[in-house]
Amino acid sequence: MKALAVMAVLLGLLGVTSGCGDSSAASPPPATTVVETDPAFNPTDLAWIELMIPMDQQLLRVLAMAKQQSANLAVRAFAASMAAGHQTELTQLIALRTRAKAPTANQHEGHDMPGMMTEPEVVALSNTTGPAFDTLFEKNLKEHLEQSIIVARSIRTAGQEHAVKTLAASIEHTRATQLKHLATL
Repeated sequence: MKALAVMAVLLGLLGVTSGCGDSSAASPPPATTVVETDPAFNPTDLAWIELMIPMDQQLLRVLAMAKQQSANLAVRAFAASMAAGHQTELTQLIALRTRAKAPTANQHEGHDMPGMMTEPEVVALSNTTGPAFDTLFEKNLKEHLEQSIIVARSIRTAGQEHAVKTLAASIEHTRATQLKHLATL
């Protein structure tokens, strides 16, 4: 049942259903350009790549804040180590997107989605320091890690392209390890 819910979310990201929590749009969607993507990538692969890129980009911004604004040296060190790994993942995700010939526009900008902080949440973090920052940071990081695990896991069963499945498995494992480490901070 959970796999069906994840698939519904991923299909929604591709526009098959209404998704991303943006229920305020009353006007019809803008005209889209048909893009010939590489058939080695199925819709789930493409949706996952299109979701993970902005999730990683956004988290990199927040991790940079943690290195400066956290009161906890362990949180600062953890953020620094996570940033290196997320930057590597982002490079791999962008390479996969390029290989898939997928659009480069952020399909999720302004959307309120599980695991991805809204811009007001990021601004709130940027205006916070010390223990208050640590509390907000850890809450948001936990949500990001948990959601990343869920969507990466879905690639195992619904993904098609080998490199996507390999990266998703790596991300699933890495995020689970990071989640355990976060609990010890």
